[in-house]
Amino acid sequence: MAYQVLARKWRPKQFEEVVGQSHVTRTLQNAIKQDKLAHAYLFTGTRGVGKTSIARLFAKAIRCENRKPDFNPCLVCESCRDIDSGSSMDYTEIDGASNNSVDDVRSLIENVQYLPTRGKHKIYVIDEVHMLSVSAFNALLKTLEEPPAHALFILATTDPHKLLGTVISRCQRYDFKNVSVDILAQHVQNIAKAEGITFSSPKIAEKLAELGQGSVRDTLSIFDQVLGLSGNNQVTEESLTQALGLAGTSAMKELLSSVLNGEVKAVSGIYRQLIDENIDLKKLCDQILDGFYRVINLIDEQETLYKEEILAAATLKDITIAELFWIYETLVKDFHWAVTTNNPEKVVLILLQKMTLRRSILTGSDIKLGDVPQQGKSEAGKVEVKAAPASAPAPVIKPAKTWNDFLNYLRQTSPATAANIEHGNLIEELDTESVPLIVTVAFPEDAVVFKEYVEEKDVYARLKNHLADFFEIDIEKIQFRTQALSLEEKKDKNFKSKVEIDVERENNLEEERRQKILNNPYVKEAEKLFNSKVDRIILKNQE
Repeated sequence: MAYQVLARKWRPKQFEEVVGQSHVTRTLQNAIKQDKLAHAYLFTGTRGVGKTSIARLFAKAIRCENRKPDFNPCLVCESCRDIDSGSSMDYTEIDGASNNSVDDVRSLIENVQYLPTRGKHKIYVIDEVHMLSVSAFNALLKTLEEPPAHALFILATTDPHKLLGTVISRCQRYDFKNVSVDILAQHVQNIAKAEGITFSSPKIAEKLAELGQGSVRDTLSIFDQVLGLSGNNQVTEESLTQALGLAGTSAMKELLSSVLNGEVKAVSGIYRQLIDENIDLKKLCDQILDGFYRVINLIDEQETLYKEEILAAATLKDITIAELFWIYETLVKDFHWAVTTNNPEKVVLILLQKMTLRRSILTGSDIKLGDVPQQGKSEAGKVEVKAAPASAPAPVIKPAKTWNDFLNYLRQTSPATAANIEHGNLIEELDTESVPLIVTVAFPEDAVVFKEYVEEKDVYARLKNHLADFFEIDIEKIQFRTQALSLEEKKDKNFKSKVEIDVERENNLEEERRQKILNNPYVKEAEKLFNSKVDRIILKNQE
């Protein structure tokens, strides 16, 4: 018999076998129990979380001739077997991506009118329903609203926001959750036990679950991929990392620890070794981010970090929480563009070196290139630096904090307050060296509702606390004021709120993108070829 992949072999056949969606299965079982079936259901959620599997299971349970006392299908009656084999005349499963025309839907609607050959219900499952064309949706609407008594529709989609509101309003909607790492890891362990597969470490099941990112199907597909490289049905960390192009636990521990300890040479050596081993660069960046994320999450359980080989012992002794957050936030932004550059491997190395040298860079205490002393060789052959004349330590220079820096901070600590205050802006430049610190925020008269929100007693007090924390100044030394501007004053002062500035910048960027497209030589050539002009440019959001 041909090999069957784990995702298909372990597709749930009973409601209790569904992984991580008990809120859905219980509701559907109760609907069957109480004989309160809707005429249309909408299943939404990311890929691989069980939408189509539950739709098929639900359909079998509805049509089963010998339904079990717990309202599960018997799986042996003719109706259940026909659905499993794909030969049922009363169960139709359609792929919306490849059957998305209005003619496809009209054919379905014509078929709906006929009574089932056996039983009370004809069931139609439309997978990836958001792929239907607008005209196909419109053709389906009337049937969805008033279908024949025997017809029942189950629509499944990963993108419910692409559906027409008129479609959603005609369905009972069930939102499927991403499955947690703990539940996925237990599912992997259960399958491994049943299949006679052993893990060299319990952490392997957890790693597979993490890589699955909430999807049961993705997790089992990755599991299958790792099994292809494993011998004798035993999965080791080595087979897992080799199969998936990942860095090993020990290498990641050394890399993260070296970054935090400021060991540039060690960071460079570990990184180059990983690249030489053909570790996938994007996956390595994801592993680094995941490692720092785990460090932040377990900051109050440092012994766990050392015990689980995430960091070398005592690495966090001199590290601050703010430092960890800054490293993570900076790498998230920098890695995003680094992997799209012309030479991503070199760019990522420089970024890691920058993180490793963060303290000297941020304090301004790094040695100027012109001051680097001559180098010589020690007896051991190592490079040694001859001592330079002693001098006074470089002063610690803190980068000046700006109003925009404060707004970025406020978005993290109090998003609602930030959203309101950004409808105004400073009426005069902020002098962070002055005492008291005077902050005057003006709001145009068409934004008075946001001014009133900021002036509410609780919000005003909270805002002053945030200002004190961010600018590191006693709250008594802060004077925070609001001011109203008439539309005429706004025009005279050329005043723009933070929101208006951001919108203007986005519009300018979009216009630059449009002009770049219009001036593209291929576009120009196409215009000449077709003797025409580009009528409209639709820009997709950049992620």
